[in-house]
Parts: sequence; structure tokens; C-alpha cells
Amino acid sequence: MRNLGFYSAAALVATWLAFLLPLASAQTEAPYYQRVEEGEAFPIELSGPRYERGYLFVPQSADPDDPLILKLPVIRIRALEPNPVLAPVLFLPGGPGVGSLRAAFYPGAYPGTQTRDFIILGRRGTRYAEPSLRCEPIGQALVDAADTGMETLQQAFDACQSTLFEQGVRLGAYHSAASASDIEALRAALGLEQVSIFALSYGTRLALTYARDYPGRVQSMVLEAPLPHNVRFDDSYSQNLRLALERVTQICAEQEECARAFPDLGDRFFSAIQAAPRECEPGRQTVCQADIVDSVPLGSPDDLVWAPLRMEQALARQTPPKSGARGVPSDFDWGVRLSVWCSEALPHAQRWNGPLDDSFAGLDAATFLPDTCRSWGAPVRPLSDRAVTVSDAPTLILAGELDILTPPDWGYEAARTLNRSRVISIPYGFHSETTNWDGDGCAMSLAVRFFSSPDEMIADTSLAPCIEARAEPAFITR
Repeated sequence: MRNLGFYSAAALVATWLAFLLPLASAQTEAPYYQRVEEGEAFPIELSGPRYERGYLFVPQSADPDDPLILKLPVIRIRALEPNPVLAPVLFLPGGPGVGSLRAAFYPGAYPGTQTRDFIILGRRGTRYAEPSLRCEPIGQALVDAADTGMETLQQAFDACQSTLFEQGVRLGAYHSAASASDIEALRAALGLEQVSIFALSYGTRLALTYARDYPGRVQSMVLEAPLPHNVRFDDSYSQNLRLALERVTQICAEQEECARAFPDLGDRFFSAIQAAPRECEPGRQTVCQADIVDSVPLGSPDDLVWAPLRMEQALARQTPPKSGARGVPSDFDWGVRLSVWCSEALPHAQRWNGPLDDSFAGLDAATFLPDTCRSWGAPVRPLSDRAVTVSDAPTLILAGELDILTPPDWGYEAARTLNRSRVISIPYGFHSETTNWDGDGCAMSLAVRFFSSPDEMIADTSLAPCIEARAEPAFITR
């Protein structure tokens, strides 16, 4: 099987014939692109002249003994303006383990669709791809594991893996470098010289992987909620949360009404955490550190306006909160999420060897526990996969000031080796501000402007008007 990054003249001819002739996948060497005509089956229903639908066929791996060909759905939304001259924007959502096709229902919400094509690729292993590593029962098993232990989770793993192995799935073929090779195969199959990339959260890790592994193929990038290669999420989450909570108390102290309602809130709140027991023992009668912190959710503008009052209420709590329902699992494609995270993220974290001694409030918010990754069994990726990305592609990095998952510092870390880049921290912003559809639209407007004039925006060091106009949070004080 050939390397996905190289195409002979004959392969390119075959690729373009795929637009014109119905080809049988069994008779055609992957990778290639096959267009789906109007009325033919496709994972989601779309109609209209702007929508082109198709499938990218790529080998699961470079191993010549691996016969499995992956079928990845592709949606190309044509620009409103005819004959666009700028590279199409490729959308890479977060995750890992998030299907992206539903973004096609809202093309006007994303940057560049007026003047350039907008492309969505269903990543390998996600729900609309074939095969899919959705493995839905694993989600509930992970939720239940706190009560049932690893036995139930292992049963879910065994059932999922048995089905996947029957389909020829190799868990070691689902990682960021492989998905980057799929992007390169799609670019070549569509006859594109370059692509621009709009990426969110984990999608920024994939974008950086592609820009690193295929230099010169990226025209420009907008990376929101950045996750560069050399940060360790599973080691950092609790400290990111601490910094965000400290910032909330600072903002409160700078507002007259909030400071009067909650005097010295920061000192009192963090002193109470320090004084509480670090371990949250089952059946305990006293409030532990995590009880206090968990009383103050911090992930949205609505959370923010209530945060000082919830801090004050947490200080008055005398008994631990009652344990409620275990909750509903997140809507991830779990086989992909496990394979990516357990092969390239957690193994390179200190957390792999046990809980961190310096975690804030005793919180252990690892994406997966080491025992879980060992049970899943995806092979560990080499350390070279974590090499930083050096690129000259114009890049805008957007980060929410209060993002506890991918903080602004990570944006500046990514920018160190992106030679034409600019970092903008969104005041009072959270994770993936461009998808805060009820907000002021500031982050998305910056992305749109950047794709239109990247060099001008990099050179302009003044604050954007929407940043200057951002209102302070109106804290609820009683």
C-alpha cells in the first residue's frame, strides 16, 4: 500500500475519474474520492446546489497486510460567490471522538462561506465513518465505574472490541497522525493546492499535526481553544481550574457592588479550601476540598454571573452534598476517544504513574485513568508525535480568558513556533467561544476577519473593537 502523502500521475487521473464515473471500491486503489449524487444515501440529509457530498476511501494503515479500507464521509459547501480564489476552509471540531457532519446544517455560522468553500470531513472511526468506533455502551460503563469498578467497564470493552476486530479494526490506527494523513489524502483527491483550517479544541491538535507533517499545505489557520503538542492536559486541569477561580475573585474585587457583597472573597474561599480535608472519604460527615470547588461550576457565562454567590454559599456549607444520580455519559464516539487519548496523550503525562501530588483541592480530572487505558489496549504512540509544530502559515489563536480546559497560556505556547501568528484572549471567555451562539459573536467575528485578511490582522496589535466593547459580568449578589 502506498504512502498517503504521495500520488503518481496515474493515481491523480483515477482520482478525478471518481468525480465522473461510478467506481467500485473493490477495484480501485485507495485513497480516492467518490462523489455521491443527489438522492443517493448519505449519513445526514442535505439538499441544494451548494452541497457536494462524497466519500474518501483510505487504507486503515500503511501495513500491506492490513486490507481494511476506511470510508470517510465528506461534505463540501460551495461558496456563495462564484469562482473563489482562496483555499477552502476545512472544519476540525473538538473531541477526540466527535462527529462533525452536523455542522453542515449551519454553513452561515462558520467563517469564510461567503467567499470560499467550506469542507467537513467525517474523521476516521467517528459515527458517520465506516467502520465506526462509536462503542456507545462504554460511555455508561465509564459513568458507572465509580460504583461497579473495572469489571463492568471491561465487559463493555470486550464486547466493543470483539465487534471491531471482526470488522478488521486495528486500534493502533486511530490517532492524530493517521487523521492528518486522511486530511492530506482528501486535499490531494480534491485537487487542492492548499487548505485553510478552522479548528476547535482537540481539532487544534489535529490541525497542528497536519501543518507539521505536511508543510506548505496550509494557507491559514484559526485555532480556537488550543491544545499544542507539548502540553499535558491530564496533569494540568486542576491548576487551570484554580487559576480561573482566582481570576473570578479578582474580577469581583474590582467591581464595587460585588466587592461589597463578598468582601475578601478570594482570601476566604481559598483559605477554606486549604483548611478542609483533602481526601473525600465515602460516608464522610465533613466537607472536603473537592466539595467546595465543585459547588462553583465554571464553564459558561451563566456560571460566571453566579460564581461569587456560589463561592459565598460554599463557605457556609457544613455538610457534604448528597450524592445524586451518576449522570448521563457524554456523546462521544468512545472507541476513537479512547484510542487517541490512550495512545498519544495520557502515556506521556505524569498522571500515568498515579495521582499528582500538586493537584488543586485533591481533584483528579484525568480524561481516562491509567488502568482504563491499559484495559483498552491501544498501543502507545512514539514521542516524536509530540514534536511541536513549526509553521509559517498565518495563524490566529483564540483563547477564552476563563477556559479551564485549554487556557490562554497554551495559546502563547503554541504561538512560539508559529512564525506568523497572533494570540487573542477573549475577556471573560470560556471554552470554544465561537460556538457560544447566545453570546456577542466576538470570537467568530475575529475568525471571519482573519480568514479575509490574515497578514493585516497579525500586524494590527490594537484590540479588536468587539474585545474593547466586552461588558464585565453582571454578578448576582443575592
